[in-house]
Amino acid sequence: MRRLPILIIFALSVAACGSSKETKGTTSTTTSSSLQAFVTAGNKVCQDTDKRIMSLGRLTRDPRGWAKTADAARSGILAMRKVSPPPDRAQAFQRMMRYANALALSIQEVRNALVKKDIDTAAAAQLAAAQFLNKVHETAKNAGLTFCQQPLTNWPA
Repeated sequence: MRRLPILIIFALSVAACGSSKETKGTTSTTTSSSLQAFVTAGNKVCQDTDKRIMSLGRLTRDPRGWAKTADAARSGILAMRKVSPPPDRAQAFQRMMRYANALALSIQEVRNALVKKDIDTAAAAQLAAAQFLNKVHETAKNAGLTFCQQPLTNWPA
């Protein structure tokens, strides 16, 4: 995460040595390449996490599936924390990460309630998780992470 500000400062200091025309080109190239790197890295995390979750199969009332899904969500969050957004996407990215954390907690709540055979609480937690998932998709779109805005298909109907 610290590498991005250093690259931007370096690019700006190099650009300051040239004419204003050179500054404009260098800054937009740096911004464009950092945005492309961010989108590529973020989308890869989403794809890898989605593949991992999809390989678990359809979710049921069995708490083991929900535990594995919660583990996959937490792993995805840890991987996504290594992705550095460009400054103009940082706020949307941070909001997405907050919703992703809430989603993982809600999935864990479903699992915990199913262990206790508390179907009402599990259903409420599943509803909350679905709402957080929608927020993750919405904020991913705002951050420019195109793959991350797609819905998962293993949620029970």
